[in-house]
Amino acid sequence: MMTTISTYSSTYKGTTRNSRSNNRTGKERRAERVLLRLGVATLFFVLLFTGLTIMTSQANSEHPAEPTASERIVVVGAGDTLWNIASRVRKEGEDIRHVVYSLKKRNNLSTSTLQTGQSLIVPAE
Repeated sequence: MMTTISTYSSTYKGTTRNSRSNNRTGKERRAERVLLRLGVATLFFVLLFTGLTIMTSQANSEHPAEPTASERIVVVGAGDTLWNIASRVRKEGEDIRHVVYSLKKRNNLSTSTLQTGQSLIVPAE
């Protein structure tokens, strides 16, 4: 008795579950993969560009936003400093360092130098 050698591919040859995928050529499969990768890359770059645009537009504003109804404006007088203004506008028991920090942050100030006549927005915290 002679036994024949059979392999998986020879045993199940001809029985396919998904005939559509087997009918596609190699070129079609490559084209689908390329288009999928191109779509994913395009989506990635659009999201990246949008995120960077939003971040830079908010970071580059030199002028502070307009004051809200609960905020008030203080005009800097001769000899005024941030510390003087902060001591005038702070609430009872509030740390003056926090008030100075809030004034600098709200008015987009990088230094503590003020000009006479400059308008400062006092945040309503």
